[in-house]
Amino acid sequence: MLSRVAESLYWMARNVERAEDLARLIDVTATRAVDHATDAGERWRSVYNVAGFDPPEDHGISPRATAIEQVVFGIESRLSVAACVRIARQNAIGVRAELTTEVWECVNGLYLFVEAHSPRAVGPDGASSFLRSVRDTAQAFGGLCDATLAHDDGWEFLRIGRAIERARMTARVLREIDADDGPHVWQLVLEACCASAPFARARRQSSDPADSLAFLALSANFPRSLRFCAREVDHALHRLSGAPTGAFADSAERMSGRICASLDFAGTADLTREGSHEFGARMCAELDELGHSIVSTYFPRVPVG
Repeated sequence: MLSRVAESLYWMARNVERAEDLARLIDVTATRAVDHATDAGERWRSVYNVAGFDPPEDHGISPRATAIEQVVFGIESRLSVAACVRIARQNAIGVRAELTTEVWECVNGLYLFVEAHSPRAVGPDGASSFLRSVRDTAQAFGGLCDATLAHDDGWEFLRIGRAIERARMTARVLREIDADDGPHVWQLVLEACCASAPFARARRQSSDPADSLAFLALSANFPRSLRFCAREVDHALHRLSGAPTGAFADSAERMSGRICASLDFAGTADLTREGSHEFGARMCAELDELGHSIVSTYFPRVPVG
């Protein structure tokens, strides 16, 4: 597979995943009515930090309205939901021949839907419906890729992009909280990671923050846990290179193996000792390093001339 094709598939998947994750994060934060909570300002600052934006100064404007304008529709940043959807579509155009009609129509439909809206058109009352539509379409994209594309090298790059961005978002959410935050904060975190119902079934309604942290970090079965996503990336990288499991053929596989091993052998007590904020920050750094290794290994920038 050509390097430019693999790179386009990788970034298309990453940007669709980021759009979905941010849409859910803002929707959950808004619909849980934190505007009226005593820690509303802190929770919205966390949203901006997770999204990679500088929190705005308080000018008496609703935090939800500001988040919709900047994090969802912001035109000055490549990190907003709208920008991610545009980038995903640009990459899809470049590899249109590699995609099925269903996958292309999903990406193009998401783009047209987002472009047809604006902060004023959405308004405070329609924000939840808009964000849920973005989330649902982005989730459909993943399902269509798995169901209609051949599971060859191209699909592996889609898989890597989706998993590494998903893990990165979970790590950034964990970085913004502490173990001693109240149960309502941890419930918000679980919902932002689409983990509320799976956690309730796995942990039998536990309200212990340590259990929530361990589930989001170490669950072997939950698709948004750090451990699950790291395994997805590691397995896909080994399928691409043909290297046996437990060995590595390049720096990306070495880094993914190191992350997997650290999570495989970690326990709840280890995470509690390190602290959610510190653990999340460390995982963010390691996942960013893994992302750089993947780019340098498979999408090298070869100078011309």
